Amino acid sequence: MAEVANDGDVLGLFLAIGIPLFLTFGPIAFSAIYGSYYQKRKTEKLLEREKQTGRDPVSNLSNPIGDKKIHSSSLMWESVVIGPSWWQMLLGWIGSIFGGRLNAFADIYDWARREALQRLREKVISSNFDDVINLRIETSMMSSTSRGKDRTAAMEIVAYGTAIKYE
Repeated sequence: MAEVANDGDVLGLFLAIGIPLFLTFGPIAFSAIYGSYYQKRKTEKLLEREKQTGRDPVSNLSNPIGDKKIHSSSLMWESVVIGPSWWQMLLGWIGSIFGGRLNAFADIYDWARREALQRLREKVISSNFDDVINLRIETSMMSSTSRGKDRTAAMEIVAYGTAIKYE
């Protein structure tokens, strides 16, 4: 005959299966939910700051536009360090199996490039310079070694150029 399970058996089964599942997938689920919310909020704030800047003082031209005489110049730079969340790393790992563009990484690195440029714009404006010429953007991979394999832990993006003040 079939035995009827009591409440203790059901609770024990739930704990035996539920706790390992929660400890395995809980952090990744949290990373997916909170990371998406956090990244969306950061992107919206960056877009607002970009709209408030007005005229873009940054260009990659090697000479200033026009015949204005330069009063002073200085090297200006800003940087952003960013790393993918656990969820993005999982999506990147799955994507690397099939190949193609890794959109999970592309979104955060696009934000980091835009953030570095916006910080440079804000620094130039607050330092009372008029323009930045000869803009360059450098990207550095920061990796850690795990069991003999290099793993990308973060990326640093540096935006720099020559800030100029006209007379």
